Amino acid sequence: MKRKPSPPRDFSYQGANFVLRYSWPSARRHTATPCRGYVDPLNPMTGKPLSKRQVYGKDSDEPVHYTVYGKNPQDIWDHHREAAASHLTALMVQRGLLGAEPASDPAATVEIAVLARNFSGTFFFLHRSEWGVKTMEEYRRQFDILMDDLGELRVGDLNDEAYRRLQETICRNALAGARKMESWTYGEEPPSSARKRMSILYELIQDLKQVEGVPIPMVPKRYNSKPSRQQQLLDIVDSARSLPVELLQDALSSPSLLSQVKILADTGLRISEMIGLYFGSVQAISTSQGIMYYLTVTGQIDSSGKRTEITKTGASYRVVPLSSELGELLMEQRQKMELRYGDLSLHLLCGCAKANGFSDDPRTVTAINNEVSNLVPALLRRPDFFKVLTAKRAYFFDEQAQDKKLSSMLTCHALRRNFCTWLYCSSGLDAPEIYQQMGHTYKPQPRRTAAGLTPEEVRCMCLRKHVSSTLYHPANPLRYPVKGNFHASEIPACSVELELNPGETIELTVEDTEPGTVTHVGGESISVRSLHRDRQHNVIYRYSLLAADEITSGLKKCKLLA
Repeated sequence: MKRKPSPPRDFSYQGANFVLRYSWPSARRHTATPCRGYVDPLNPMTGKPLSKRQVYGKDSDEPVHYTVYGKNPQDIWDHHREAAASHLTALMVQRGLLGAEPASDPAATVEIAVLARNFSGTFFFLHRSEWGVKTMEEYRRQFDILMDDLGELRVGDLNDEAYRRLQETICRNALAGARKMESWTYGEEPPSSARKRMSILYELIQDLKQVEGVPIPMVPKRYNSKPSRQQQLLDIVDSARSLPVELLQDALSSPSLLSQVKILADTGLRISEMIGLYFGSVQAISTSQGIMYYLTVTGQIDSSGKRTEITKTGASYRVVPLSSELGELLMEQRQKMELRYGDLSLHLLCGCAKANGFSDDPRTVTAINNEVSNLVPALLRRPDFFKVLTAKRAYFFDEQAQDKKLSSMLTCHALRRNFCTWLYCSSGLDAPEIYQQMGHTYKPQPRRTAAGLTPEEVRCMCLRKHVSSTLYHPANPLRYPVKGNFHASEIPACSVELELNPGETIELTVEDTEPGTVTHVGGESISVRSLHRDRQHNVIYRYSLLAADEITSGLKKCKLLA
């Protein structure tokens, strides 16, 4: 059998010379494209391969090694070689390594918008693993608007000046519908919708060149911007990341306030996650301190008002503890509803009673969503809230602009930001635990398996909320009857109360991680035989156990682990 000759290694494309090398990586042995090709552009002056520094501007003198994959060398040569060469040629022209030549391909006269609309299905399919469901929906909407921004721009017209004009058009059009911006100058941070459209534009041009092989003469440079000095100050001073606790507590204590608002304030859920909670999402667990409550977040509501099991990110599937007072309230409401409508475990918590029964259809859900979205801003923008927030400003420089910025930040998401501030400043949780409760991905830590949290981890999570000061209760102590069985508190706590019978003795070891703190021991009918001396810091730790004969209590100790 005569062996089929391999395709050539060297070739030219639009005045540039390239070398193509093939290999068969073992990691791709069982894939549909097991053959790998390295495409390297050659320096027109020396004939040697160009480096990444020369082509991409990166801090590396390694060859470019632009990678393409195919079934075999012939497949790469026939179907992927020209797209790779077109992309590299455009980069060489941009870097001044090759003289620009007018495109002779008929595709150069085609409008970009026409190509993009025909390519849209493939474009979103290529990025399906990068963008979540909500992001995909928003990007599809912005993609349609981008088509209008492109106008009659043709492939052959694309150059630096054309891209700059297009970026200005995108930003000007986005500015007309922006809530938080009134003016914009090229070089400044663009409106958020314009950022999305320019990101789509960059990915679209890259894919049209590499996947479709469209002879686009120049790849756009990413829009390089920075916020104005005033915008930076507004983001720092008037970001509304910490809301007045006393006023929030007063508002949450109102019986007429929707339970959905109380959940947002206590758990920091996204509004789509909160609306997507089932009655069965509120669960209870028995602990050493009594019954504790928590939420299991397993889905969200989409734009049509229907619940989907697909969350914003993989980390959004999580468990979030509830304050015991709110948990009891939600359980009580469920019991009352179930007496009338039967089991509601798989019905949405935001549903409501109607004449024909319990309703949680998309129309009802959308109405509740809109009601909460309007109620929370109205609550947070009350004069008493606004007065407290403005009084806490670190700087005063443009009161009108600051008030407008602050008002724009007082939305449902402000409750989530406030919860995040509480986690960082008051909960005592470590960074991985904070990320977990916020539904964010913590990259230094590997992702959990599908099994999720164990019951013991859920107990500890609920107890940490129990011993922290929240919007519903002050910091609670951990109470244990000793009875010869007490060994250690389950979590660090500000206060630990131990119940001793008269005449009993106990030996305590206190692990103190807070340097400079002092604990005092004393009280009627309490005998202390020895105190532990920290030899490293030459400090004697004295313990505060003020109690009656029967009760021994540790009071106001930050992060005490007994």
